[in-house]
Amino acid sequence: MKKLLLATAVCLLASANSFAQYKPEAGTVTTEIQFNPFNQGNENFSIDGLKLRYFFNEKHALRLNLGFGVSSNKFSDEGVLNDGNDTKWNSDLKSKTGNFTLGVGYEYHIDIAPRLSVYVGGETGFTITTAKTTVKGETGSSETDLTFKNYYNDNIGSFDPDETDPLAGLSPTGAFTYNLKALTGFDFYMYKGLYCGAEF
Repeated sequence: MKKLLLATAVCLLASANSFAQYKPEAGTVTTEIQFNPFNQGNENFSIDGLKLRYFFNEKHALRLNLGFGVSSNKFSDEGVLNDGNDTKWNSDLKSKTGNFTLGVGYEYHIDIAPRLSVYVGGETGFTITTAKTTVKGETGSSETDLTFKNYYNDNIGSFDPDETDPLAGLSPTGAFTYNLKALTGFDFYMYKGLYCGAEF
């Protein structure tokens, strides 16, 4: 019985020591893919980017965050005008938008459990957003071919090329923004070099 208890204690100690080694040590570089599983901007799932971390030691880490994304929409509509001549019309709208984010930050890690650490920190950087909307339409024998840079639209019904201001239904999207944020999160280490977590 004593031998069994001693063997169990040794296994637990060895196990605890191996768990502790799962966490990054000084000089460790980690890579992770970040995604958002919640609805945001009518997207149910989005990949927010790639994050690299360099650990000076077990508590202090420098982070580099690269974000990127591309989305596009295409809408078509057609009908007949009530002008007495039954003039046919059709309209095609294409919108594309893309973004690139670069951020640099710092994390302070707090050891909570052998496989779990919580961290707080901050990040600063910038985001470049580009967009383009093209509209092609025909009404009888007349044609419309318009291109709007830095504008994005996800609903052809909000665009009317015959209006005085055809951009009235579009929101300016192209921009350069500066980012500054505080953050907190946790990492759970399932195996050496493999972990999952969440960040807010």
